[in-house]
Amino acid sequence: MLQTKILVVDDDPYVRTLVVKILNGLGYLALPASDAWQAMDQLQKYSIDLIILDLRMPGPVDGEQLLFTLRDQGSGVPVIVLSGWVDDDIIKAPPECVHAVLKKPIKIDSFTETVASVLGGTPATTDS
Repeated sequence: MLQTKILVVDDDPYVRTLVVKILNGLGYLALPASDAWQAMDQLQKYSIDLIILDLRMPGPVDGEQLLFTLRDQGSGVPVIVLSGWVDDDIIKAPPECVHAVLKKPIKIDSFTETVASVLGGTPATTDS
């Protein structure tokens, strides 16, 4: 059985830990990354099914730059933007790689429904 892998990219350790715990509790394998560099490392190591991405992170590469790098590389991994700082542009006309935009603070029910919807309603563990 293959477990659905979700990459959680957020510089806030509290948010990152909470989201990872929620996803793991639902049966997904949530992989944490505190910045874009860790995210790129995880993407090279694992076959990721979904990315939960904060846009505003400190460092030379923030979440928005990571998002556009993924798009430019032709990544087919769906992205849910989860950020306290969401520009109107990304809500009105998100890049094709963004499947949903959620503002912090999150509502757990709405978050888990969005994850399931973006993953196509598939269960956390599938046969393959």
